[in-house]
Amino acid sequence: MAVVLIFFAVFAAVALGGWIIYALTHPVAAGQGILIFLCKAAGVIALVTAVVSWLGQSLLHAFVPALFMVAFFFAANRLERRWRRW
Repeated sequence: MAVVLIFFAVFAAVALGGWIIYALTHPVAAGQGILIFLCKAAGVIALVTAVVSWLGQSLLHAFVPALFMVAFFFAANRLERRWRRW
């Protein structure tokens, strides 16, 4: 178990280091990419919340998280169309 955690920690450190180097050399593209990533991540979190609310309570309770999901994915789509290359 400890080996797996060490592997994940090293993987995350290398990925973060690579992103920092990319952000220093291409600051605009890195900022655009991280903004799109955060919109998609928030959309996935809202999707999971909507599904859990739907299964745990009712479809009516899942309506608000589903609206947030649609809004986040719509924003990510708009950003991707605006910035062709990120």
